[in-house]
Amino acid sequence: MYSAQGWRTEYDKSAWLKSEEVADIANVLMLVKKDSSLGCFVFQPDKSPPSPDPKKGCPQTDNWAPDKVKSELKSRGGSPMDSVGDISVSADFGSGKTTSVSINGQSFNASEFKDYFNQRAPANLQIVGPLFNVERK
Repeated sequence: MYSAQGWRTEYDKSAWLKSEEVADIANVLMLVKKDSSLGCFVFQPDKSPPSPDPKKGCPQTDNWAPDKVKSELKSRGGSPMDSVGDISVSADFGSGKTTSVSINGQSFNASEFKDYFNQRAPANLQIVGPLFNVERK
């Protein structure tokens, strides 16, 4: 998957994500849907976690590794993804917004996907606007 904003040292300093990194973002979304309090533990695994913010409901924060996210998702009855074989987006071009993202047949609200992508994606990769697309390399 490619994010138009940001770059990383890998991949010739581009913004491409590995299939398993996109699967990790999907796993984070599925986990947080099962237990919203776990949003305090799913920040970028390649950076230090932000400071705890009790006002936002996070008395502590952490950067759970992808395997920990999968384990927590399984323990709550979820089926984690290891990689992404199929990904697509739906958009409302009249309003200029992406409406949903489908990953391996699992559909996610585009706004939630964007929020957790921006919270979890490695390096400084970000989705900036409300209308975004997904490309496979």
